[in-house]
Amino acid sequence: MDEDPKRTVGEHLRSAELLYELGQVADARAEVDTALRLDPLDPDANAMAAACALADHDPDEALVYAGAALAQTPGHPRALVTRGYALADAGRRDEAMQAAASLLELDRASWQHHIHYALITRRAGAAQPALDAAWNAVNLAPEQPRTHLALAAIAEDLGMDDLAKRSRRAAADLGHTGGDETAKQRWSAAAADVGGIAPAVRPARRPAWVDAAKDDPHWREKIYGPGFFRGALGRSILLGLAVVFAVPALLGTEIATGPRLFFAAVAVAAWVGWFTVLRRHRNPE
Repeated sequence: MDEDPKRTVGEHLRSAELLYELGQVADARAEVDTALRLDPLDPDANAMAAACALADHDPDEALVYAGAALAQTPGHPRALVTRGYALADAGRRDEAMQAAASLLELDRASWQHHIHYALITRRAGAAQPALDAAWNAVNLAPEQPRTHLALAAIAEDLGMDDLAKRSRRAAADLGHTGGDETAKQRWSAAAADVGGIAPAVRPARRPAWVDAAKDDPHWREKIYGPGFFRGALGRSILLGLAVVFAVPALLGTEIATGPRLFFAAVAVAAWVGWFTVLRRHRNPE
């Protein structure tokens, strides 16, 4: 997309938020990328990029962006929540469970945190903890349709059809009109409505460079892409460099000023390379 030099990071992020809520994730991601070119270390932009990456079925990339946001703002709400979902999607069950638990430690009186705990732990494979957290959310905010939707989604996923029907009926009685929704849409309503993050259940993952089967004769091309830095490996190296050098630059208070400035320069260069060169010329995945 064409960049408007007069638009600020905040304006790009507001546009991205609106597009994201409308389900136009690709357009939202383009707005976020523009915001990050203006300020690669902005925590809100990185957190929004993480949410877009998660919605685009890339939990590993979501973790990179969430980590960048948390490096700037350790308690960033969207980054914390998105990181939990991304860990679950990446198959890192124990870390996902810990991330979900950390949300409750922040505020056990928050029904939103209980919903996210329930959905994250269920996606990580847990059953009873997810169901308990969903019930806790309902008990904390029985007037909120979304707590009943979350309980319905988890109950249905666990085969508890009677509880799922009663919970959906309770949500409908509170004003939520969604009696004919599919299971995927109910998960989406339970997760996405509560804090603007990617749906808990999404369509099948698209083919990507790294999705090469063991017997695929073109696996090298899918890993390396048409040119080293346009393949998954090259992009991962640049993102890794950005994170590795950004951490000591931001947190290395005992490091001399000169080396910290050098680390910061390398990190910024890697980020700029990623956003201005790689993503602008990136092949569709």
